[in-house]
Amino acid sequence: MFFTNDVIITLAVCGAVGVLLPAAIIVIGCVKLKAAWKPSAAIGAGVFVLFAMSLEQLLHKVMIPIVGKSAVGYVIYGALAAGIFEETGRFIVCKLFRNKLNTQTAILGGLGHGGAEFAILIGFNYISYVSVAAMVNSMGFDKFAEMTGAGADVKEQLSAQLNAIAGITPALGALSLFERLLAMTAHVCLSVIVAKSVSAKKPLLFPAAIILHALLDAGAAMYQVGIIKSIAVVYAIMAALDVMMILFAVFLCRKKRGNEKQSE
Repeated sequence: MFFTNDVIITLAVCGAVGVLLPAAIIVIGCVKLKAAWKPSAAIGAGVFVLFAMSLEQLLHKVMIPIVGKSAVGYVIYGALAAGIFEETGRFIVCKLFRNKLNTQTAILGGLGHGGAEFAILIGFNYISYVSVAAMVNSMGFDKFAEMTGAGADVKEQLSAQLNAIAGITPALGALSLFERLLAMTAHVCLSVIVAKSVSAKKPLLFPAAIILHALLDAGAAMYQVGIIKSIAVVYAIMAALDVMMILFAVFLCRKKRGNEKQSE
């Protein structure tokens, strides 16, 4: 097992971009969205950490061994779980901070949510891969496996995971970053949709956000179980859904402005 310098550089660059790019986007958002309540970005990030990284993962420990026996069951559960947990988190926050709620605040909350996901799933993960690669290169696979406490039955799985990391090329790294940008865009739109469900008193927008989120994650889940064979198809589905959500979010915002003008 050996990680080349090219792979380590790719991992380091993707890790740095994975942290710095979403941070830069959030900072720009805070500057540009003058009417936004600035803590919204931090609250949005907190929603992701609490509902997606904590509560959802607890349910996964119980459900994945059950639904994992069926490809269809895994896809349905995986897509719906993400949508239900994350959009419910957004909905609760919108209710709690209703007096601060506006379109700009919703956008900033979505940037914080998507930015946290971006930084954790790509930035921090890839940075950790660099440290793993350095340790494997310095001590060898056997000693590394021994240090991690991997038994003989786990060594093969660990070897497969390290081989997958060693196979990350600049193109694959760039695709991962692109996929996170698509997801971050979706989170902004979903944040606006959920906010409108609260501020405009349109309760059906909340389940609509859950369904849209589920559709966004369904492609990746189908790729994981082999229903979809090409990752390009997954990204195409995400891009198409992003366009749909952008148009829907813009429609909701313009509709409200139109209603406000009529009431003047």
